[in-house]
Parts: sequence; structure tokens; C-alpha cells
Amino acid sequence: MAQSVGDQAIPSDQDDALDEPETWNCTRIQPEYSRWLDDGNSPQSWRYVGKTYRDADTGEFYTWQDWLEWAEDAGCGVAPVEEILPFAPLLAPAITALGVGGLLSSSSGARPMSPG
Repeated sequence: MAQSVGDQAIPSDQDDALDEPETWNCTRIQPEYSRWLDDGNSPQSWRYVGKTYRDADTGEFYTWQDWLEWAEDAGCGVAPVEEILPFAPLLAPAITALGVGGLLSSSSGARPMSPG
């Protein structure tokens, strides 16, 4: 029988668990996470990514994504959630190419016909 997410969730009172949502504040996790990124590490390799946690007191589940959304709403100075999605680096070249293509086509010298 397969285990459910709840069976695999890390209890919040375990030593390496992400703190419970009711204890979150900008000064506790954000500085360490920012240093991690500043040191050139990828957001996907952060220690809390990809895990599900269970609040030992309430039984509610939460993830790193929940913390990121909370931190963005709280104004903690963390990169917006959409900037750290795993596929975001793959989109940057395509967006850049589209932008350059648009600039080249608009500067080709061709001008729209004026009515008169």
C-alpha cells in the first residue's frame, strides 16, 4: 500500500523541520535563505524545498512554497515566488529572444504607410 503525503510529512517538532507557519517572521529564515542564494546556490537546492511538513500541534500541512508566498506577502525581501520556479531559468532565454526580436523588427527602418 502506498504512503500518503501525510504519512511522509516531516513533523514540525523534528530538528530539521521548517518552523510552523504561526511562528514565521521575516528575521528568522529570510537572512539565511538570502545568504544561501547570494552564495550562488540554486533555490531548488534549499534545504526545505520539495518537502511537506505537518504542524505537530494542529496537524496542518505546509511546504516551502507556503513560506515563500507568506514571505512575499509580508514584504520580507525574498524573490517573488514566480522567480524561483524550477522552469524559470529556461524561460529567460526565450523571453530575451522575444524581446530582442521585437526590438529588431521595430528598428528595421520600415515605417507604416501614412494616410496621406
